[in-house]
Amino acid sequence: MECRLCLGSAPAESSVSIFGDPHPERLEQRIRTFCQINVKRGDGLPDSVCLSCKTNLELLISFRKACFRSNETSQLRLDDCLKIKTEEVFLEDVRWDDELSLSTIHRKNSEICSKPFPMESKLVLCTRDKPFKCEICLKPFSHKSRLESHKISHTGIKPHKCEICLKSFSRKYYFESHKISHTGIKLYKCDICLKSFVHKHGLVLHFRTHRGEKPYKCEICLKSFYLKSGLVIHLRSHTGEKPYKCENCLKSFSQKQGLVIHLRSHTGEKPYKCENCLKSFSHKQGLVIHSRFHTGEKPYECEICFKSFYQRSNLMYHKKSHTGIKLQCDICLKAFIHKQGLVIHLRSHTGEKPTE
Repeated sequence: MECRLCLGSAPAESSVSIFGDPHPERLEQRIRTFCQINVKRGDGLPDSVCLSCKTNLELLISFRKACFRSNETSQLRLDDCLKIKTEEVFLEDVRWDDELSLSTIHRKNSEICSKPFPMESKLVLCTRDKPFKCEICLKPFSHKSRLESHKISHTGIKPHKCEICLKSFSRKYYFESHKISHTGIKLYKCDICLKSFVHKHGLVLHFRTHRGEKPYKCEICLKSFYLKSGLVIHLRSHTGEKPYKCENCLKSFSQKQGLVIHLRSHTGEKPYKCENCLKSFSHKQGLVIHSRFHTGEKPYECEICFKSFYQRSNLMYHKKSHTGIKLQCDICLKAFIHKQGLVIHLRSHTGEKPTE
């Protein structure tokens, strides 16, 4: 058999099927991620690899994981040595000219690294003291200019408005950063999956998905999240908090986006239109799923029987058929795989008619 990676020949008994690997991460996905080769079942190319290539791939993955662990350990050691807090200070807070370097900037009670900094970047100042405190929320700041900028957030005033999408911002820096998103320019690219981002911060957050890093953990159920916003939204599932309320029907939502989509049910707005059949949808995800019926794309595949589905919810529903777990009717003991099947069956005992 021919190896997909090195094109070498190997006996069938010493080859490994790309699509039959029982490993939790699956050989197919690991080849895509770490070798950046798009493998697909039935593409006419070899569907197996030799043991040598599989071993080399596992060594590569182990090496990358070891590097990440070492880097994290080094960062922790560095943090322990410094034992100081860092604060990001934007360029608007510092006066300088083209030839000025960080080594010439002097601030009281600050420790600054002597390294020239590009004009379009941020300054990172290491400081122990934050003498300027907000009178409203008591948040401390090391510089008065940062405090004055922060105070605007309490007024609700957003003087910087985007002429393209009409979105408003309280700070000029955020406004300038937002404008880049309309240019379509994405300078920051992931070396692993080649996905691109408008801002460097987006790439840094995205990289956590490859490292499996989830620094924000729920103290109640211990579930972890890539982003702090994800944890904040999740905590509402424990507290029952739904801060976003519809003024028309008083229905509440835990996320702002949920309210935005719901409001369209009152206005009838459906801004997402299919280019093939002109069918419209109130939210983007509805259009994405619908478009797959035109393309035939079924990205969600069952790892057991390899059956594919248009959307993830259908796959999760299908997976229950492989578990062997069934819900049983208390009256006649008939068993069902899905709850909906049991609900419909119970009507045969109660005489209840389905609602139209």
